[in-house]
Amino acid sequence: MQLWLTIALSCVTLGGAAPRASTNTPPPRPSTDRAADARVVADRPAAGDAADLEIAHIATNTTTEPLRIGRGENAQAIAIPRDEQLFYEASINLGVLGHLAVGKVILSSGVDAYVAPLPAPGEPAPAASQGNAREVGWIHSLATGYYLGYRLVHNLDARILPQEWPSTFYRDTQSGTENRRSELKIGTRHGELQAQYLPDHHCFGCANQAHFVKSGFLWQKTEHCPKCKLAEHRVWGDPQTRTVPPGTVDLLSAVFLARTMVADGVPETTFPVVNEQKLWNLRVARGNKKRISSDAGDFDCVLIKLETSQPPGEPKDKFAGLFGIRGAIRIWMDERSGVPVEIQGDLPVPVIGKLEIDVTLTSYAGAPKEFAPAR
Repeated sequence: MQLWLTIALSCVTLGGAAPRASTNTPPPRPSTDRAADARVVADRPAAGDAADLEIAHIATNTTTEPLRIGRGENAQAIAIPRDEQLFYEASINLGVLGHLAVGKVILSSGVDAYVAPLPAPGEPAPAASQGNAREVGWIHSLATGYYLGYRLVHNLDARILPQEWPSTFYRDTQSGTENRRSELKIGTRHGELQAQYLPDHHCFGCANQAHFVKSGFLWQKTEHCPKCKLAEHRVWGDPQTRTVPPGTVDLLSAVFLARTMVADGVPETTFPVVNEQKLWNLRVARGNKKRISSDAGDFDCVLIKLETSQPPGEPKDKFAGLFGIRGAIRIWMDERSGVPVEIQGDLPVPVIGKLEIDVTLTSYAGAPKEFAPAR
């Protein structure tokens, strides 16, 4: 799960300490007139400044109960809060030198009214699935950082739609000093569950003269730029499609699935996850209990360990999870609501080796009523 923050880069380059939150009350959210939109080609507004960590959302339903999305018989459902924001600070453990703040993260979620997309020319209207009360659950992650001229804004979006294709639309967009984007669709087509991955790439010698570099030597020709980091020099590649097992989810939805498991009192579950075009089996199990202290308060938490294995026939690879963490991921979740309070794991950094990363809650809004500091 290369989720939220491209921390493998930012841990090395975003060394400036970020200010810690001093209150449990998050910054005020600006009002917006953004209409609910389930069209999978539409962009969700992203923060334009690394210092602006605010997400705006207008609820579309007066109920406070989360939207529960079924995944089939005997499969753990996913519950999505209707108007929630969780604010985190990411830091790396430098041992005797203490913790170094490397960025901030907001994880927000909500529910929109479903609006069926128009079919493509020559194609029938998309078939609607049952349940979900014709609502769309969405999850958004925003990570930002800035240090020594390196700027990072990393957005992740997941929309779970009450239709067959796509039933999940997942977008990964990084901007700032480096730029890249990708999209993932999961859903039923031609009678089978498929995942379609669409990456972008550098424009590899296109004919656009604006992308050519003038040489400083008279005897050298003007040539196409090398593999630069400019967003305007990146183009979409070809979509890659594969079949996936029933119940497969994206990386962002997997976190909320694990969270729902805790809130429902389920001891463990295993489900398939697709990352780009790689398939993993993700086992989520409860562990020890502990009180976690954070800027948001003290919470009684249960350790949730995420362990991955590769199904037979998959190419051998190492799993990259939350924040670039490799291997097992440890999430301390509030034992009543499942809200993630602290995320821990090992981050591989070239030359240095492994660093321990902590992503800790600093404030929150719109969380379930069960989520409250311990007294």
